[in-house]
Amino acid sequence: MLRRVEITVIVCLVIALGGPLRTTPAQVEANKDVMRRASDFWNTGDMTIADEVYAADFVNHDPTAPDVRDLETYKAYAAGARVGMPDFHVTSDDMVGEGDKVASRWTVTGTQTAELAGIPPTDRQATWTGITIYRFADGKVVEAWWSKDTQGMLEQLGVMPPSRPTYTWGEPSPITGDPGDPATNKASVQRMIEEVMNQQNMGVVDELFAADYVMHDPAWPMEVRGPEGFKQWAGAMLEPYFSDSHITAEMIAEGDKVAVPWTWTGTHTGEFMGMAPTGNQITVTGTSIHRFANGKFVESWASYDGLGMIQQLTAPPTWPIEGAWTTSIPIPDAGIIIGLWTVVPQDREGLTFTSMIRAAKPEATIFGAFPEADHESDHIGQTVWTGSGAYESTWIGYGTKTAETPGQLPEIVYISVLSGKAQFADRDTIKGVGTHAFYLGSQDADGDGWPEEDEEPVACFPYASTGRRVRLMPPCVPPPPESE
Repeated sequence: MLRRVEITVIVCLVIALGGPLRTTPAQVEANKDVMRRASDFWNTGDMTIADEVYAADFVNHDPTAPDVRDLETYKAYAAGARVGMPDFHVTSDDMVGEGDKVASRWTVTGTQTAELAGIPPTDRQATWTGITIYRFADGKVVEAWWSKDTQGMLEQLGVMPPSRPTYTWGEPSPITGDPGDPATNKASVQRMIEEVMNQQNMGVVDELFAADYVMHDPAWPMEVRGPEGFKQWAGAMLEPYFSDSHITAEMIAEGDKVAVPWTWTGTHTGEFMGMAPTGNQITVTGTSIHRFANGKFVESWASYDGLGMIQQLTAPPTWPIEGAWTTSIPIPDAGIIIGLWTVVPQDREGLTFTSMIRAAKPEATIFGAFPEADHESDHIGQTVWTGSGAYESTWIGYGTKTAETPGQLPEIVYISVLSGKAQFADRDTIKGVGTHAFYLGSQDADGDGWPEEDEEPVACFPYASTGRRVRLMPPCVPPPPESE
């Protein structure tokens, strides 16, 4: 009878607590111990520890190492890191656990004395940070998600130019207070994500964040303090830099902290960190940990795939340049030159194009500079993508005069060479600058249509242009016929 009562009580508790898979605080602490053991694996390279810590069907998610997916590739990846950096050492700075997941915030140091991921030895020391989410089952790690400052590591090894003064988490905030409860803290994080990040209501930040709030983001080049600091940090993912900005997230809460693995998407529609708009659609994953006191955000740590973001921003643009454009070039004291610019791709990647410019109002004499010319040809050339929504072009055209003897070909009076750089301002607008050089026909000694390499132009003028994409427009409606 007593045994039956015990079983009944246990069943009732399971139902009340939300099901049999709810993890107890003791189990969360046991999972943290396994994470500490995982640090021992990385710090020693002992593969027997890996087999002890990770399940045989372990799955890895790392945006900076997409090929490292299972236990064998994961062990090989760790072994390679330790060959490149024999003094590789990871320190766990904090952990947040709930259910079957634990978030670990960490710092790595190492000196690259051998080849590492294709990088020749540099003998440089690097320090970088990250946050990893581990999922557990039966006392082992079955899945992991990584957010780490790979860009910072590469900068310190000299592969990329430095972008910030420090690569560490920095000193923790001394702010203390009522830690609140995990459910309430989660609700505050959810409100911040939905109303601030997804609805762009910055006024909510003043309600949720403490006046002495501090953010630790080693990849961010500026200090982030107080509500205004967070607004600037969060605003970098919003208009006018990115449209369609949206964050999806999960949450792991314990004590006064909430760990938030998130995915952010947006469209690059404004200048960001010196990068002109490209129209590229960006997806970045990361993890943030927020600490609460007296019902407010008081401290945060953020780690995300900054390198992947740069790679997406500098990838070939989503906005296609191929198509038809109208270009306008203002000429002082003369008016505006209108051109029709047609761009046709030469490759599938969208990097090289054939382009042609035809003047809507051709001026063969170039405003009297070549009075003997009576015809101006179209300008034919090549346009190439140079990165971040930018293009360079060269076009060549000719000014000719009709031959005096019937049946003879026209004579080339001048060779016109346009060189230009163009940059997307938005999906349907391109701003450009360049030069317009003129050579005499006699400067083409071999008759191949190009001036000889040692020839200087007889005239060279700068110009600025605006190009607008030709879009489909509704047809005009003709008036009804007049009645008889």
